[in-house]
Amino acid sequence: MKNSDSVHLYPQPQRFKWLNETGMNELSSNLNLQVQEETASAVERTKLAERLSKAIASKETKEPPHQRTMNVQVKHNADLHPQGYVLQWDGDVLLLEFKRAEGLHYALVAAEQLIFREGIAWRHFRIEDEPDFPVRGLMLDIGRNKIPQMKTLYQLVDRMAEMKLNHLQLYMEGFCFEYEKYKDHFPESTPMTADEFRKLDAYAAARFIDLVPNQNCLGHMGGWLEKPQFRPLAEHPEGMPLPIPFKLPPTTLNPEDEGSIHLVRDMFDELLPHFTSEYANVNMDEPFGLGTGKSKSRADEVGVGRLYLEYAEKVFEIIRSHNKKILMWGDIVTKHPEIIPMLPGDVTVLDWNYESHTSFEAHAKLLQANGVPYYVCPGTSSWSSISGRTDNMLRNISDAAVQGCRHGAEGLIVTDWGDMGHWQVPSISYPGYIYTAGVGWNVQGNLNQENALEEYAAEYVFQDRSGIIGNLLVELGRYYHLEQSTIENATFLNHLLNRGLKNRVELEREMNALMTFFLEIGGTSTSFELDYQVEGMQEWLHKRKEQLAQLDLQVEDAGIVRDELANTLRLIEQGMGIHRYVYRVDLPDSEAETELIAQLKGQLETAILEFKRLWLLRNREGGLEASTTALYNLLEQYEQRLTEAQ
Repeated sequence: MKNSDSVHLYPQPQRFKWLNETGMNELSSNLNLQVQEETASAVERTKLAERLSKAIASKETKEPPHQRTMNVQVKHNADLHPQGYVLQWDGDVLLLEFKRAEGLHYALVAAEQLIFREGIAWRHFRIEDEPDFPVRGLMLDIGRNKIPQMKTLYQLVDRMAEMKLNHLQLYMEGFCFEYEKYKDHFPESTPMTADEFRKLDAYAAARFIDLVPNQNCLGHMGGWLEKPQFRPLAEHPEGMPLPIPFKLPPTTLNPEDEGSIHLVRDMFDELLPHFTSEYANVNMDEPFGLGTGKSKSRADEVGVGRLYLEYAEKVFEIIRSHNKKILMWGDIVTKHPEIIPMLPGDVTVLDWNYESHTSFEAHAKLLQANGVPYYVCPGTSSWSSISGRTDNMLRNISDAAVQGCRHGAEGLIVTDWGDMGHWQVPSISYPGYIYTAGVGWNVQGNLNQENALEEYAAEYVFQDRSGIIGNLLVELGRYYHLEQSTIENATFLNHLLNRGLKNRVELEREMNALMTFFLEIGGTSTSFELDYQVEGMQEWLHKRKEQLAQLDLQVEDAGIVRDELANTLRLIEQGMGIHRYVYRVDLPDSEAETELIAQLKGQLETAILEFKRLWLLRNREGGLEASTTALYNLLEQYEQRLTEAQ
């Protein structure tokens, strides 16, 4: 173990000290386990002997002589935090103290990481550790296009356990769970089944991770309301007019229609029995048009906030009938603070915010002042970006951790959404996962520790012998600075890929209309502005390709990770080419334009083939066609332009 002021561990523990200056001894996989009666069940549940012996043996250069054993003392300590632990090595005894089994699990997680990253020759040290946030986790969107295969979800749970995360939600809208009663309406879907959720629930619980059921049930119901059978349940069955030149399709249920709550009851009655968690997330965020369509008369009578709460109370009763507590998003209750005192005590509010220009402070103070249990929920900033927005992510998560810790939040949950095709590959989201794990465990000890994040990603998550991938992932999420646009919650290049070939006037008119819409729902920019750094973007792309070529990953899916990142760069390069076309950069004549289109067409054909191949290695097929629609539309435009040029 290296000489340093602290131990090479992520997240950094709360309290650490060296026990002496020079002492260093090797661990041995030949364990002499000393277990108290009150610790026996936790030792068995955490598989302590198996995990510890296996980790040490993987680093031993030869089998230890039978006479050399390592004393391992496992002690119960009632004074510790429920998730806290002590891990101490004095050269003779490896000491593990804990209050509850999860604390022993976290002690083992720390020991396993130290063994993997530092080997088995340890200086003498003592760690006393516990988390700042009792609940630390992530929410992965499986409701927009991309539903992972089970092996992908198991891998995610394993990675979460290694980061000391303890909460997982799979966000659902559309038909991503196989509701038996309604599956005939969604023949194109490849949803998760009840049996799969039960298996994932058990797998997560064995790793001290709470798998919380999640189903939206008011807004974000477009996947259901686009079906003719359910369209009458919409607040705006024919779509909602907007203050811009297009209409929002039906996405919100009519809270006054008994058919809406009947559908929701059917959903939760079938979904919830397959989860052991004591919680369920009903979401109920962004109910666009609520109180302006079919429910307008009731909204005019009692107000939109009260209308929302009346519907929410019906949903709460369904959840309580399954003996579960409620999680729900906080965007509506914080917009209508008059209803906050009316929230039942079994409701925990999930306060979300994904842009770093807005702090969690105001909502945190409001919820704390009203005695409402709440979690802070920042984002990975990976959706609608292709490769992330690193600095927005770091500032957003930092603010959530600081304000949440300061104002009594019980949890820190990072969200990873699937807007605009769910094009980001898993590794792009890992900087956000890792940083959340760090500040969720120990805010001050892991705040702004970008180097530690990069090292952990390279050494432990992706096992990169080159040591580069952590920095590559972080830098991949910085191209948006070279766009210098006013777009929020996305990148300009991502919009270009989704919107296709247009002339500059048409594109900027559409982008300004989009900014107007975002302003209506919480954005801050009033107009679309862009100062695209062409030379800087080309240099950035060249550096990322050089880094990618140097990776030497040792994980099982190393080849998939490399190919996913290569295709990520291919899509970004596509966006750069579309920018050249729209803004007439280095295109002096029609011949140069045709040459560019032909180049982009060939590159996009490769990108689509790779996108589909890589998608199916990790995810189910349902949703793939929808995710690639924009790319095929773009390819068709290229072909049309080339035909016209002949």
